[in-house]
Amino acid sequence: MGKFKAIIFDLDGTLVDSYEAILQSLNFTLESLGFPLVNLETVKKRVGRGLDNLIWESVGQDYLQKGIDLFRQSYNETHLTGTHLLPGVQETLSNLNRRHVRMGVASNKPSDYSKNILRHLRVERYFIDCYGPDIVGAPKPDPSMLFALMKEMQSEPEETLYVGDMILDVESSRNARLRVALVPTGSSTLEELEKGNPDYLLKSFSELLSIF
Repeated sequence: MGKFKAIIFDLDGTLVDSYEAILQSLNFTLESLGFPLVNLETVKKRVGRGLDNLIWESVGQDYLQKGIDLFRQSYNETHLTGTHLLPGVQETLSNLNRRHVRMGVASNKPSDYSKNILRHLRVERYFIDCYGPDIVGAPKPDPSMLFALMKEMQSEPEETLYVGDMILDVESSRNARLRVALVPTGSSTLEELEKGNPDYLLKSFSELLSIF
């Protein structure tokens, strides 16, 4: 099986495509507060650092709390219907599970949404747990989520691989002393990810199996 026996996954852009749901809810928020609407490419550039940061970038500090409340009001309705598994994820998770690889999810999305999505897409059973910044008190690149998951999975840093889709994920992994694999299925291109100098740069999610 190789040197790793546990994996921590990012969620958005790594396991799932939830950009359409985020776009709908962000535009609902912007329209409600009188701001111009944005397109999908803008959303992709703003996601990844947590809900507070997404809303702050979109409406500023003065409307931050109101914006968060409006977004959540809409996202309660959109986060399941507007999210789907990325290609190769179901098959790869199933294969890793058969190899008895321990798996967890660390997302900057609030954990109630992340857990709902994993349950809705019928992949929750593969993961020991799913953490968000609301559970540990800090978003990535702070390593608290990764440390907490490793403790729960009873895995040491040298035995654990982190998988994500952004340069932020390289920062997060380095802060937790983990090696990292990146996939170009989220907001960044293969060329952009290469600049982050990840330990593994995969062209598709299913290539993850080659590491094991």
